[in-house]
Formats: sequence, C-alpha cells, structure tokens
Amino acid sequence: MKQIVITRQKRFSGSLIKYYCVLNLSKKDFQKHVGMQESLSLGFKSRFLSESGQIFPIANGESISIEISEQENTLFVVAFTSAGRAFSNQIRVCADDPASSYSLKTKIGLTTHGLYLVKDNV
Repeated sequence: MKQIVITRQKRFSGSLIKYYCVLNLSKKDFQKHVGMQESLSLGFKSRFLSESGQIFPIANGESISIEISEQENTLFVVAFTSAGRAFSNQIRVCADDPASSYSLKTKIGLTTHGLYLVKDNV
C-alpha cells in the first residue's frame, strides 16, 4: 500500500478551526453525508465525520499519513469555520505516483482567502 502525507502548519490564527481530509468522495457526496446543518464551531459533530474510514481529522501543527489503494485516489480538505465551510482544491493521486506529501496552506486576507493543498518537493 502507498501512503499520502498531509501536513498542517502550526499557527496561532485559526488554531481552533476543525480541518478534515476527505478521501475518495466528491464534495457533493460529502455535503450529502454531513448535511448542511453541520456546524462544528458550535460543538456539533456528525457521526459520519467520526465513523467514516474516508474522513481524517488534521489538528493544528499535525502531519497525518493515509494508506491508499494502488488505484487512482482523490482527496480534498474541508475546514469548518464560524463563517461556514471552506474546501481546498481536489487532488488526484495516480496509481504510478510514488509516495506523496502535501502541505495544507490557509490564506486569509482582505481580497483573497482559501484553503490549498500543495505538493511538497521531495
């Protein structure tokens, strides 16, 4: 089995925001399973987030390793903020790629903001 490693930088700003890596689900299917009323900022958490084998929490300053199949896989990260959900770009990991490592970047500003998965240079 291959592994994907995702690293979330340790930062004071946004340290309480809940981030989850979502493996092999579309954003639409994720929304359907979690529901539109999901609000982690208020302390509520769906069973799907804690029980699914496709959802992986990422704490502030943490790196996670996810075992993936030898097939093509997709992943994205979702953050639950007080303003709503933020989704990263979706990444495709091909079957012939070597072990992959990504950094999670959060940009918050007056004109631009977003969540991005960036492949690390190995």
